[in-house]
Amino acid sequence: MGLYESVTEYMKQAGMLTDVGGVVVGVSGGADSVALLRVLCQCRDTISLQKGVKPADALKINVIHINHMIRGEEADRDERFVQDLCQRLDVSFKVYREDIPKMARDQHLSEEEAGRIFRYQCFEKEADLLSKEGTDAREVRIAVAHNKDDLAETVLFNMIRGSSLLGLSGIKPVVGRIIRPLLMTSRAEIEDYLKELGQDYITDSTNLTTDYTRNKIRLSIIPQLREINGSAVDHIVEVAQDASRLNQDIAAEISAHYYVENNSTTDREANQEIHIPSFRTLSTLAKGELVLSKMEKLSGRRKDITREHIRSVCALADMESGKSVDLIYGIQARRSYDTIVLSIKSNNKKTSITQEQTMEKSGESQPTGTITTEIIPYDASLDLSKKEYTKLIDCDKINFVPVLRTPQPDDFIVVSGEGGSKKLSRFFTHSKVDREKRESFPVVADGDEIIWVVGLRLSERYKVTGSTKRVMRITYTEK
Repeated sequence: MGLYESVTEYMKQAGMLTDVGGVVVGVSGGADSVALLRVLCQCRDTISLQKGVKPADALKINVIHINHMIRGEEADRDERFVQDLCQRLDVSFKVYREDIPKMARDQHLSEEEAGRIFRYQCFEKEADLLSKEGTDAREVRIAVAHNKDDLAETVLFNMIRGSSLLGLSGIKPVVGRIIRPLLMTSRAEIEDYLKELGQDYITDSTNLTTDYTRNKIRLSIIPQLREINGSAVDHIVEVAQDASRLNQDIAAEISAHYYVENNSTTDREANQEIHIPSFRTLSTLAKGELVLSKMEKLSGRRKDITREHIRSVCALADMESGKSVDLIYGIQARRSYDTIVLSIKSNNKKTSITQEQTMEKSGESQPTGTITTEIIPYDASLDLSKKEYTKLIDCDKINFVPVLRTPQPDDFIVVSGEGGSKKLSRFFTHSKVDREKRESFPVVADGDEIIWVVGLRLSERYKVTGSTKRVMRITYTEK
C-alpha cells in the first residue's frame, strides 16, 4: 500500500474528511506540509471524478503560509515557493506575516511558542472565513502536517519536561476541527512519496540547528535511539497510543464517578473547584487528570503544567482547611473545608477601574442578585420550606424594610427557637462557607439582624408559626 492509500485509509478511520467541504492547510514549503497538500489535492481530484463535480466543489482547499520574519531572504524564498506550488495545483493561497521574535519578547514566550500560537490563530481565522463562504453546509477542517516522527519527538519532549503518564499520548489525530492526516506516516515515507511524484520541497535552515529543544531531540537523540533499535520511533508511537487509550479510560472513570453540580464552568477568570469526598474515590491517574483539566480551564493551556504541580494540588486533599499552594500561570490552589479551590491570584488578573472596585474602595459591596417581596394572608397550604430561593416569613415580626445586601461586621442570626443567636461570621465558619465568598454572600437583613442567609438558612425569629396572620414571600433571583 502506497502513502496516498495508507493516509486516506487513516483519514477515513478517524472521520477526518467526513462531510467536509473545505480544508485550510498550513504549508511551510517543507517536505511534510508539501506532501500533505499533494495528498489532499489528490483526494479532491478523486472525489471530483467520483461525483462528477468541479474539483473546488468536491473539496475546497485554502493554503495558508506563515512568514515568521526570522530568516530574511530565506523566508521570502519559502513564501514564493509555496505560492508557485499553489498556482500549479490550482488551490487558494494566502500569506500571513508576523514579527515572531518581537511577539515572543512582548508576550514573554519562546519563539517556538509564539510562532505556534500565531500559526493556529491564522488557521482558525481562515477556517471561520471559509465556513462563512459556504461549503454546501459541510464542515471545514484545518489540516496540519505532523507526522509519526513528530509524535515520537513530542512524547520524548513531554517526558523530559515532567509530563504525567497521560501526557505521553502526545499529539492527537483530531482535536476539534484540526486534523493530522500524516500522523501515522514516517518522515522517510513522506520523502519517498515526494520523490516518486518528482515533487521538490525546501528545507528550513533553523530545522538543522540545535538552537531549539525539539531540534536537539530530532537531530541528536532520535538518531541515537535508532542506533540502539531501528524501530525505536515505532515503539515510542505505540506507547503514545497506549497512553491515548488510557486517557479515554480515565475520562470515562471521571465521568462515571466524579460529578459535582454547577462545577462545569469554562470561564478562565472563575474559580475551579474540586469536591474532595468525590475526588478521593478516583484512581491516582484520574485525580491527576481532573486537576490538570481544572488548571487548563483557568490558564487556557496545559503546557508546562508538570506532575509536581498536580501532586501539590492532590496533597491539599489530606491537609487542613486554609492550606494553599502557588502554582504556574499565577494559579493558587487552597483547601476550603471539603473543597479544593483553584483560582488566579488577584495580582495576576487584568485590572481596570470598574464600579465594583470603586465600591470596594469605599467599603461598600453589593450582592449579585435581586429579591422580590409580596405580602399575602397566611394560608397553611403555602409551604415553601423546601424551596431554596423562595421563603415565607412572618410579616408582623419585621422591624424595618427587608433589604438584600452583603454581610456587615455586626450581623447576627437567630439559630434557636429560644432566641439564641450567632454572629454571622461564626455561622459562616460552622457552615463551611469559603472565606473568599463570605464578603459577597447574599443575605436578607432586618437592620443588623439577618432574616435569611440566601440558600443556607432562615432565621428562627422570622419563621411562620400557628399564630401568623400575614406573610412576606421573598424570592431571590441571581443576576
